[in-house]
Amino acid sequence: MMPHQISRATIVASISIVALIILAGHFMATELIGPSSGTSTATASIYLLSAVGACKGPSGFAPCFGGNITQAEVFNCANVATLPSGCTQVVMNPSNQTMSYRITIWYPVLAQSNEPSWANCKYQSSGDPTHQYFGNCILTNSTAFVVAQPSPPPV
Repeated sequence: MMPHQISRATIVASISIVALIILAGHFMATELIGPSSGTSTATASIYLLSAVGACKGPSGFAPCFGGNITQAEVFNCANVATLPSGCTQVVMNPSNQTMSYRITIWYPVLAQSNEPSWANCKYQSSGDPTHQYFGNCILTNSTAFVVAQPSPPPV
Protein backbone atom coordinates (compact mmCIF):
# COMPACT_ATOMS: atom_id res chain seq x y z
CA MET A 1 0.00 0.00 0.00
CA MET A 2 1.39 3.47 -1.00
CA PRO A 3 1.36 6.25 1.61
CA HIS A 4 -0.93 9.16 0.87
CA GLN A 5 0.72 11.73 -1.33
CA ILE A 6 0.08 15.41 -0.80
CA SER A 7 -0.16 17.45 -3.95
CA ARG A 8 2.08 20.43 -4.59
CA ALA A 9 -1.02 22.68 -4.73
CA THR A 10 -2.07 21.56 -1.23
CA ILE A 11 1.39 22.37 0.16
CA VAL A 12 1.45 25.81 -1.52
CA ALA A 13 -2.08 26.57 -0.28
CA SER A 14 -1.18 25.54 3.27
CA ILE A 15 1.96 27.68 3.31
CA SER A 16 0.00 30.63 1.90
CA ILE A 17 -2.64 30.36 4.62
CA VAL A 18 -0.01 30.23 7.38
CA ALA A 19 1.77 33.26 5.86
CA LEU A 20 -1.51 35.22 5.74
CA ILE A 21 -2.28 34.39 9.38
CA ILE A 22 1.18 35.56 10.46
CA LEU A 23 0.92 38.73 8.37
CA ALA A 24 -2.57 39.53 9.67
CA GLY A 25 -1.38 39.06 13.25
CA HIS A 26 1.43 41.54 12.63
CA PHE A 27 -0.99 44.28 11.54
CA MET A 28 -3.69 43.77 14.16
CA ALA A 29 -4.43 46.86 16.26
CA THR A 30 -4.95 44.68 19.31
CA GLU A 31 -2.36 44.17 21.98
CA LEU A 32 -2.06 41.99 25.00
CA ILE A 33 -2.38 44.29 27.96
CA GLY A 34 -2.71 43.06 31.49
CA PRO A 35 -1.17 42.89 34.92
CA SER A 36 2.48 41.99 35.18
CA SER A 37 1.62 38.67 36.82
CA GLY A 38 1.73 36.99 33.45
CA THR A 39 -2.00 36.92 32.90
CA SER A 40 -3.26 39.12 30.12
CA THR A 41 -6.39 39.98 28.28
CA ALA A 42 -6.81 41.15 24.72
CA THR A 43 -7.65 44.84 24.67
CA ALA A 44 -8.00 47.03 21.60
CA SER A 45 -5.82 50.13 21.61
CA ILE A 46 -6.30 53.69 20.52
CA TYR A 47 -3.26 55.73 19.52
CA LEU A 48 -1.96 59.25 20.09
CA LEU A 49 -2.85 60.71 16.71
CA SER A 50 -0.63 62.80 14.47
CA ALA A 51 -3.70 64.92 13.62
CA VAL A 52 -4.03 68.15 15.63
CA GLY A 53 -7.12 70.26 16.14
CA ALA A 54 -10.03 68.46 17.78
CA CYS A 55 -8.65 68.09 21.31
CA LYS A 56 -7.89 70.98 23.63
CA GLY A 57 -6.72 71.40 27.18
CA PRO A 58 -6.91 74.49 29.38
CA SER A 59 -3.81 75.96 27.70
CA GLY A 60 -4.39 75.04 24.05
CA PHE A 61 -4.27 72.05 21.74
CA ALA A 62 -3.66 68.64 23.34
CA PRO A 63 -3.17 65.04 22.16
CA CYS A 64 -6.13 63.17 20.69
CA PHE A 65 -6.36 59.39 20.85
CA GLY A 66 -8.15 57.18 18.34
CA GLY A 67 -7.73 55.50 15.00
CA ASN A 68 -5.19 52.82 14.35
CA ILE A 69 -1.43 52.59 14.40
CA THR A 70 -1.11 53.99 10.85
CA GLN A 71 -2.55 57.30 12.15
CA ALA A 72 -0.30 57.46 15.20
CA GLU A 73 2.33 60.11 15.84
CA VAL A 74 5.75 58.45 15.75
CA PHE A 75 8.32 59.57 18.30
CA ASN A 76 11.83 58.86 17.00
CA CYS A 77 13.57 59.44 20.33
CA ALA A 78 13.45 56.23 22.33
CA ASN A 79 16.91 56.83 23.83
CA VAL A 80 16.16 60.42 24.89
CA ALA A 81 12.80 59.37 26.40
CA THR A 82 14.74 57.40 29.05
CA LEU A 83 16.39 60.59 30.39
CA PRO A 84 14.89 62.64 33.26
CA SER A 85 14.18 65.44 30.74
CA GLY A 86 12.24 63.03 28.49
CA CYS A 87 11.65 63.31 24.76
CA THR A 88 10.03 66.59 23.69
CA GLN A 89 8.44 66.93 20.27
CA VAL A 90 6.13 69.42 18.58
CA VAL A 91 3.07 67.83 16.99
CA MET A 92 1.81 70.12 14.24
CA ASN A 93 -1.10 70.19 11.83
CA PRO A 94 0.65 70.24 8.42
CA SER A 95 -2.03 72.44 6.81
CA ASN A 96 -2.26 74.95 9.69
CA GLN A 97 0.93 75.36 11.71
CA THR A 98 -0.84 77.44 14.37
CA MET A 99 -2.59 74.22 15.38
CA SER A 100 0.17 72.50 17.35
CA TYR A 101 1.25 71.44 20.79
CA ARG A 102 4.48 70.41 22.48
CA ILE A 103 4.57 67.02 24.20
CA THR A 104 7.16 65.47 26.49
CA ILE A 105 7.22 61.70 26.95
CA TRP A 106 9.12 59.63 29.49
CA TYR A 107 9.62 56.00 28.51
CA PRO A 108 9.92 53.58 30.19
CA VAL A 109 8.24 54.67 33.40
CA LEU A 110 7.10 51.92 35.75
CA ALA A 111 5.78 51.58 39.30
CA GLN A 112 4.50 55.16 39.57
CA SER A 113 1.80 56.15 42.04
CA ASN A 114 -1.67 55.38 40.58
CA GLU A 115 -0.13 53.86 37.43
CA PRO A 116 -2.55 51.54 35.58
CA SER A 117 -1.32 47.99 34.96
CA TRP A 118 -1.18 48.59 31.17
CA ALA A 119 1.00 51.73 31.40
CA ASN A 120 4.75 51.86 30.75
CA CYS A 121 5.25 55.57 29.98
CA LYS A 122 3.84 59.00 30.83
CA TYR A 123 3.45 62.26 28.95
CA GLN A 124 2.65 65.93 29.44
CA SER A 125 1.50 68.38 26.76
CA SER A 126 1.58 72.15 26.42
CA GLY A 127 -2.23 72.03 26.14
CA ASP A 128 -2.47 70.78 29.74
CA PRO A 129 0.94 71.52 31.34
CA THR A 130 -0.17 70.94 34.92
CA HIS A 131 -0.98 67.23 34.44
CA GLN A 132 0.94 64.13 33.43
CA TYR A 133 -0.90 61.21 31.86
CA PHE A 134 -0.04 57.53 31.54
CA GLY A 135 0.37 55.76 28.21
CA ASN A 136 1.41 52.44 26.76
CA CYS A 137 4.47 53.17 24.61
CA ILE A 138 5.05 50.61 21.87
CA LEU A 139 8.41 50.36 20.10
CA THR A 140 8.06 50.41 16.31
CA ASN A 141 11.81 49.88 15.84
CA SER A 142 14.94 50.29 17.97
CA THR A 143 14.69 54.10 18.06
CA ALA A 144 11.00 54.95 17.64
CA PHE A 145 7.72 54.36 19.44
CA VAL A 146 4.04 55.29 19.42
CA VAL A 147 1.81 55.99 22.41
CA ALA A 148 -1.39 54.00 22.98
CA GLN A 149 -4.13 53.60 25.54
CA PRO A 150 -6.71 50.85 25.96
CA SER A 151 -9.77 51.55 23.87
CA PRO A 152 -12.81 52.47 25.95
CA PRO A 153 -15.64 49.94 25.96
CA PRO A 154 -18.45 50.45 23.46
CA VAL A 155 -21.42 52.52 24.62
